[in-house]
Amino acid sequence: MSLERDQASSASTFASAVPPQGATDIATESPSRYVWAGILTIVLLILSCTAVFWLLSRRAVEGDAAPTSPGSRARVAASGPLTPGALFGVRGGGFQANEVVEIFLSTSPTAPFGEFQRLGDAIAGPDGAFERNDLTAPTTTGQYYLIARGAASGFTPFTPVTISGDLIPTRLPPEAPTPTPSPTGPRPDLVVVSVAIELETGASCAYVSPQLGIRVVVQNAGSTPTGPFLVQANNQQQLAPNGLAPGQTDSRWFPGFTTGSNLVVVDPTNMVLESNEDNNTFNGPLPIPTLPATCTPPPSPAIIGPTATPNPNLAGAWYSQYFGNLDLIPPVLFDQNLPGPPLNVNWGSAAPNAGVPRNNWSAIFTSDANFPTTDNYQFTLSVDGGARVFVDDVLIINQWFSAGLRTVTADVSLAAGLHSLRVEYYKSGASARVSLNWRVNYVGWEGRYYNSPNLTGPVIIKRDDPLAPPNPPGFLNTTFMPNWPPPQINSLNFSADWRRSVDFPVAGTYVFTATVDDGARLLVDGALVAGIDDFTAGPKVLVGTRVLNAGRHFLQVQYVNYTGPGKLELVWALVPPPPTATPTPTLTPSPSPSPTITPTPTPTPTPTPAPPTDTPTPAPPTPTLTPSPSPSPTVTSTLLIVTESP
Repeated sequence: MSLERDQASSASTFASAVPPQGATDIATESPSRYVWAGILTIVLLILSCTAVFWLLSRRAVEGDAAPTSPGSRARVAASGPLTPGALFGVRGGGFQANEVVEIFLSTSPTAPFGEFQRLGDAIAGPDGAFERNDLTAPTTTGQYYLIARGAASGFTPFTPVTISGDLIPTRLPPEAPTPTPSPTGPRPDLVVVSVAIELETGASCAYVSPQLGIRVVVQNAGSTPTGPFLVQANNQQQLAPNGLAPGQTDSRWFPGFTTGSNLVVVDPTNMVLESNEDNNTFNGPLPIPTLPATCTPPPSPAIIGPTATPNPNLAGAWYSQYFGNLDLIPPVLFDQNLPGPPLNVNWGSAAPNAGVPRNNWSAIFTSDANFPTTDNYQFTLSVDGGARVFVDDVLIINQWFSAGLRTVTADVSLAAGLHSLRVEYYKSGASARVSLNWRVNYVGWEGRYYNSPNLTGPVIIKRDDPLAPPNPPGFLNTTFMPNWPPPQINSLNFSADWRRSVDFPVAGTYVFTATVDDGARLLVDGALVAGIDDFTAGPKVLVGTRVLNAGRHFLQVQYVNYTGPGKLELVWALVPPPPTATPTPTLTPSPSPSPTITPTPTPTPTPTPAPPTDTPTPAPPTPTLTPSPSPSPTVTSTLLIVTESP
């Protein structure tokens, strides 16, 4: 009854609100129709709100959710559909030339960077574009977001991608594998040649550090050059920024080791497409040498505290700026000067300052450092967190990803004078630490280049030119040098001077051969080698010899170019000793052997049968013939005359 009264009341109220001419019709209709009309109206309102909320959410998801560098045009997209567990391709553009780009997948556009799934790296080409077709999709279907981060360009916007379809199993070997030729032709092949625990200076005691570490030697055993790649020893990584030419080796030292198995991996991030990846890893114990007693550390340098008033132009110091985010986005929360020239800061788990959060912050350190000589310098970065290093605004070390403490090196040729250094850093883990130092370093040929054809004037550039294969001995060949001649040098009318100490394991006479265009001369232990001293124009082959004791000898090769494409190849080999003369034997005459005379056989006569008769009679028996004996010859051995008796 109550429900009927409510319905009747609602109906009368509704009827009073309409024109009188429709009052009779409305009153006669069933009240339940208006209840259903109200419910339908409410449902339509809910659906409309849901649609508006979905559109707003979709717009937010497809917007620039990822942090980007100001003015960045970098973008990334998938090349095709993604299937669970299958390989797929990625294309990118808008990056800086030769920039290192990291590629990630995220399950949400709002996920923190620490939850991104890292897929791999790529190197942007001269046009700022890259493409990779060997990335592996996750095995779970659903909505994902593709994002890339350039070392200088920063993050791209999120690109939604969908993984759908049936799971494709990967890494399942076929039942009968059949080797097939590579469709892309010859490839490089990075090989771990040797791994040993030693001082940074090897067996010598020229002090660099008394700490033992792992020495890793890597060789490109393939037929084409590699691009940049990483070498990892336990939890440390170092970048080989110039790659390796065919046959060239790279030697790197990592501080520290473990008493158990030591893991060494070449190209752990698959930056190089190789012909064989089965020889990229070493994992095992290593013998521990005894540290020489004469290796003592030098006195510790005085530690200078930060200045009270930050000065961006303070000579020899690092000007530091700190940001309250992971991407160096202003405002600056705190700035200070740190002592230099090397940078060494260890915050541990603390914040750099009360105005900076303990986690998820970033910093920029800048300094103008004086390099006293024109040389090849090796920069060493140790970092807990993410960091990248720039010299004169050129990226040389890229570790812009969060990881534990590791050490990375890079070689740079610098002219004497001031050079700008910049270290960018961010912390997203438990502890924060970063250090950068440098030193003069040569592993191959120390090359000095002049913009004159007679080795005069200032040294324009000094660099560490690679050893030509085979190594050892490590010949000199401009064909295996990257950027020959160096871009800072004239293409014509220039000269060069290479120096290196070479170990000659065997004493003897060595022949040196120089194939050159235009001129060259060779000095061994400071003395000119006769036959290899010709600075005239034109291609030629020069040959000289030198007697050397076993051990190390200092080689100096001087080269000049006048016109045309220049080249130089220097090789050497041990001359084998001459054969020992054998005495001529004395001949003793001996009597000639007596010839053997073959006797002449007497022919056997043919028997004559008996004449026939009328009365058959038996035939007489065949007589037996006895051959006459052959006459015996008489041999006179003295005169070698043979006579026969009658």
